[in-house]
Amino acid sequence: MVAMNDVTESGSIIFAKNSDRQPNEPLSIRYVPSAVHSLNSKLQTTYIEIDQIKKTNSCILFSPTNIFGAEMGFNSHGLVAGNEALFTKISSYTSGLTGMDIVRLILERCCTSEDGKNTIIELLQKYGQGGNCGFASSFYYHNSFLVVDSHEAWLIETVGKEYAAKRITSGIHTISNIISFGSIDTFDEYSDNLITQAISNGWCKSILDFHFQKCYSGISLNPKKLFDGFIKTSFSRADRRQCRSKTLIHQASIKSKTSTGLFSITDMFNLLRDHEQSKNSPAHGLMNVDLCMHAGFGPIRINQTTGALVSVIPTCNDHIPTHYATCTALTCLSVFKPIWLDLSSLPPSFISPTSSTSVPYPLLPSNATISNPSHTYSPNNLWWKSEVMTRNVMKHYTKLITQIQSERDLLESEITNSSTRLASKDVKQEERNNFSAYCFDKVDQLTNTWFIRAHSLSLESKTEHSLWHEQTWNSWSKSAKIPSELLRYFKVENSKRIIISGSFSLISLMLVPFLAWFFKNEAEQYLISTLFNSRTHKSIGCIIQLINFLILISSTLYLLGTGRSGTTRKQQHQITLPRLNFIGTPKK
Repeated sequence: MVAMNDVTESGSIIFAKNSDRQPNEPLSIRYVPSAVHSLNSKLQTTYIEIDQIKKTNSCILFSPTNIFGAEMGFNSHGLVAGNEALFTKISSYTSGLTGMDIVRLILERCCTSEDGKNTIIELLQKYGQGGNCGFASSFYYHNSFLVVDSHEAWLIETVGKEYAAKRITSGIHTISNIISFGSIDTFDEYSDNLITQAISNGWCKSILDFHFQKCYSGISLNPKKLFDGFIKTSFSRADRRQCRSKTLIHQASIKSKTSTGLFSITDMFNLLRDHEQSKNSPAHGLMNVDLCMHAGFGPIRINQTTGALVSVIPTCNDHIPTHYATCTALTCLSVFKPIWLDLSSLPPSFISPTSSTSVPYPLLPSNATISNPSHTYSPNNLWWKSEVMTRNVMKHYTKLITQIQSERDLLESEITNSSTRLASKDVKQEERNNFSAYCFDKVDQLTNTWFIRAHSLSLESKTEHSLWHEQTWNSWSKSAKIPSELLRYFKVENSKRIIISGSFSLISLMLVPFLAWFFKNEAEQYLISTLFNSRTHKSIGCIIQLINFLILISSTLYLLGTGRSGTTRKQQHQITLPRLNFIGTPKK
């Protein structure tokens, strides 16, 4: 979403986006340095090879680990871009540039939002869009893009190689997983075939009858087109999230006018944390698709917010943009931290460099793994460390969230107040980078505090999750290889103990009638008396009854056991997470 300078408190343009991906899919922070490339050189994107241009910009990307491109990012010219998935009656293609590839290419190749719009059109016409964008499962879609600079923004919505685009200079505009354009007067530019294709498919009769959203994602009598367009769009609940974001911005603007001004950066932070449908606990509900999205047990709850970016782009020439990123999942349990990048500077050393040819940059700093996560848990990575904390907190969300919000907001207030001064061009980049490292380090300390608080609470009170919700998260956490001593789901463990104990008890109970039948049967009595004397016969009966009794006792003790795998309560309380090295000194 974007709030233009006429509605913001600072007079700057504010861009914001939550990245919603699968819960075990880490979001990395990548720095791509500027580069000059040889003539006729090629560039390998996620799935296809394309022509490289002569010179590319430096940029910072927020990317899924298995994708060349980015969910969102910004470059050294102050250009910011992000994309959203669109579902239409036109099937998505299996090969081409992914929407995330296009976001990266915009930032590497463009200086203004209009350049970005033109580059999107050029890339679509030359290479098309497509390819699997999923992580644990396949996920294909078309894309919408929001590209913002210090003067204007462009909204581009695409289907295959076709597009419609709108120039934005004022007000509030949001995009989600739904086509936002309607009739011909809702956008400024469009491809020649966009309307012709709709008419030829019988979705409209003429240009006057054309409605982008209804034609390409509306109801269809064709089952496949109905599923690909209308049903997928409806289940994403994108229209509700889009309306909710507009409503919150409007309400915040009205509220601010009575005090200090218009829409503020703090208002934008809070908007990305909104839980409209799950105010008591985001874990509840089968179809939770809030702005701050939480995954869980339910038919469509397979994604959640894995990272967020809020960019403050000044319209004056004496300041540079300030980009606030969580770099961690669940915006409600994350702190926005500042990052700066301009033409004459480098970002903080802990942000991993990557070359513009998608080959790992050769001179990685020693703490590069902090921002570049592996596919499974790593104790030395920012995203995964926070993930262990958030998964523990979510088990006791309603008990912990009030204190967490207070501590989070207090630190963010300190960060934003200092960042406003540091955005001045008179400030050296070294001072900015030192402050970035300081902010990340302070949040790392807070992450440890929240983890200890949540982990200790799990030993003292029952989780707020249902058994099915815990089972879902237990499966994801095992798949991510998170150590059990850092994250336990006791309802799942207890249910397993009940099943095992019940099985033993059932076996034990079944032995009673069997033994009664066995010792009353004449044939067996004769066999036993032949093989053993009477005393031995009675001893065997006693032994079997004793075994039966021991099975019952063992199953009962197992059921009542703590299931802590030999770890004492005292040892559990001593578990802490390792500190991360953001400022170049060892952490204890």
